[in-house]
Amino acid sequence: MSSYFDYFCENVNSNKAACSDKILGICYSMCPQTEVTLREKEGLVHVLEVFGPERKLVKCYSRSAADSNMAIPSILRPYNVLRNTVDYLVLDVTRRADVPTSTIYDFVNDRLRAVRQDMTIQRLPPEQCVQLLEPMIRFYVYFGYKLCEQPLSDYDPVLNQKYLLECMKWFLSCYENIQQAEDNTNINDISTSLSSLEINNRYLKKLTCDRELMESLYILCNLDDLHPLYRYFKLPKDIKSNRAVKLAYKIAIANLKGNYAQVCNMLSQLCPLTYCAISVYLPTIQRRALQVLSHGYNSKQLTVPTAVVRQWLRFPSDANVIDICKYYGLHAEGPTVRFCKADFKTDVTTHQPRKLFLHEKSLKLDVENIFTYNTEK
Repeated sequence: MSSYFDYFCENVNSNKAACSDKILGICYSMCPQTEVTLREKEGLVHVLEVFGPERKLVKCYSRSAADSNMAIPSILRPYNVLRNTVDYLVLDVTRRADVPTSTIYDFVNDRLRAVRQDMTIQRLPPEQCVQLLEPMIRFYVYFGYKLCEQPLSDYDPVLNQKYLLECMKWFLSCYENIQQAEDNTNINDISTSLSSLEINNRYLKKLTCDRELMESLYILCNLDDLHPLYRYFKLPKDIKSNRAVKLAYKIAIANLKGNYAQVCNMLSQLCPLTYCAISVYLPTIQRRALQVLSHGYNSKQLTVPTAVVRQWLRFPSDANVIDICKYYGLHAEGPTVRFCKADFKTDVTTHQPRKLFLHEKSLKLDVENIFTYNTEK
């Protein structure tokens, strides 16, 4: 299954989705017993599935093959089990501190892919899909930020972006199908009920369903794409008037116009997840801004204070400004930077994102808050 979202779109309105031969899972544990037996026998139990003397296995993702049948009810988990599995993965497993963060990411990502696989095979309705997809979107955005400084051998940002966009498009498509099926009053009732869902978890927290946040993330995770902006104009009035969605739109427009200083100036207004999303894109903004400055302030004598460049483009320190400017071939020493368009290197790759800049300390970027907070309505 190359794309769960594509498969969903092809089948959501088909008569097959409503016919009596629809496949319903009857596996009421997070991992089918056949897989548990096999993996324990072959020594394939993951370190994150071991808790002292206890083991808590979660179904692995497996690629479909021509000679395999994956539509077997006994190995498919119904919605309630899938929901409990997602809750467990994002609220419990991501807290583990005894293994590297990249190991946690690889494990949770694999198990979430298995969840999406079960969702697709069973053709779960949109109302159930959105509840399962939102925690996944938060996971990919959050860990995309947490692992942004990791080498490619430990974390692949391109693959993470692929999974993120797949989940986002699926989520938004589900909401569109819900809107088409119900009137506005019922949609508001659905949104309210989704936002108040309680999970059966020892932390007694709620995994929320926040469409406004998802619309904001869709814009900020695709700043080089015009489609999210076209989508914005078609959104219902109450969604477009939401503070987080409007802010994301303003940032996208400023970026489109090349007003990178304005983009950076608005970053302090972001909530935790939208902050994480824009952080991994900030190096691209900084690179483009430095190139613009190389033309606008082109001079062999005049300089710009390093502190001013740091403030304009939200670099974490003056030292970081100097390092990045030198990386792009600009002359930067001590308190000043000299911009010269002939010196700017256009053939080097964009510098790697960094954590711990802007206003991270004032945001709650802990796991518990990331997966449970709601944006202001």
